[in-house]
Amino acid sequence: MARINFTQDLEEPDLWAAENVAAGEGRPPIHVMVQTDGEEPGGGAAKVVKAIIDNLDEQILAAADFLLDNYSYEHCKKLGLEDNQLLQEETAEAMAEKAVLRALWLFDEDGDGYELWFTLPWDPVHTYDVEFEDGAPVSCSVND
Repeated sequence: MARINFTQDLEEPDLWAAENVAAGEGRPPIHVMVQTDGEEPGGGAAKVVKAIIDNLDEQILAAADFLLDNYSYEHCKKLGLEDNQLLQEETAEAMAEKAVLRALWLFDEDGDGYELWFTLPWDPVHTYDVEFEDGAPVSCSVND
């Protein structure tokens, strides 16, 4: 993995971000954010990011159960979406195939808590942010 170049957010000096971080073969690059005490994230944060990215298949599959809680075939059909845009089965595996990872936000440099932000093909307006604690998903929020 190439070195991650974090840039400090001038409006929020405790937040550092890196654009276009490689997220593995077949996935678009992602935005990575790290919450710190104001200092630039050290090598430990980069190792945490790498470890999460190295296990994205498992992370996304685990997150998919929470994404399913916010999915309704009937609602999507009422919006006029075609079946090929929707889940063929309402399973974690099917959701993991459709969900597109957009960002990773570490709440601290240790990575004990973080969020994976997804977009879904049937909802171009919102992100679906799945929070993880100690490597396991615990909740999902929908954001503009």
